[in-house]
Amino acid sequence: MRLAIHGGPPAVPKETLKPTPPITALDEEMVLASLRSSNHTWGENCESLQREFADWNANKHCLAMTSGTAALHACMLACGVSAGDEVITPAYSWTSSVSCILHANCIPVFVDVEPVSYNIDPALIEDAITPRTKAIIAVHLHGIPADMDAIMDIALRRNLCVVEDACQAHGALYKGRKVGTIGNCAAFSLNQNKMLSAGEGGLFVTDDADMLDRARSLMLFGDFRAPSEDPNYHFYGLGYMYRYNELCAAWARA
Repeated sequence: MRLAIHGGPPAVPKETLKPTPPITALDEEMVLASLRSSNHTWGENCESLQREFADWNANKHCLAMTSGTAALHACMLACGVSAGDEVITPAYSWTSSVSCILHANCIPVFVDVEPVSYNIDPALIEDAITPRTKAIIAVHLHGIPADMDAIMDIALRRNLCVVEDACQAHGALYKGRKVGTIGNCAAFSLNQNKMLSAGEGGLFVTDDADMLDRARSLMLFGDFRAPSEDPNYHFYGLGYMYRYNELCAAWARA
């Protein structure tokens, strides 16, 4: 029998493929309830999503943002990088693993990946470190965790911050630990094509309270306090509008 690529019948006809993500009755119920509420920007669904994801992933803190890319940008600022600093990132990944470095006015330094996992090769990291290196981005590509023991060993010896790009790896385990709990901070994506999908969105997680404040300041126009903590406006620096919304948060919770 000829392969489909050579004109033969396809083994999986297009009509057998289901839409991603599947929409459940609970999805519709929670999104409709949010739509019918008086608040569609930041509210109980966003706050609950943060608490629930932090509990599920064993993190102390979580921020719900507009995208995984925004969460990665927040990771850079949370690490305290400055203009001109260097950040090591894998040579093979989605563009956000590089653009987050550039948005922080830093310089990406590419390190090649392992031939089996396609994750960053720890054996090549040391040679890429210079006096200007401040952080390493460990991407867990296609749900496969990077070699975090080796990466953390280098980071601890060289006093570097480790960012876990877990946008494609919700729930993945590294030696029994969930990704996003090993480095200093991490980013997850809620994009339509991810394992946990809400159409669009992102999650920043960390166990460090100072990192949380810096990330929240980036998310909320320069205010490091949550809307539920203080309803007044206080802007302490230059921030963005990376705050999530109630409709997508309701979908993510469902």
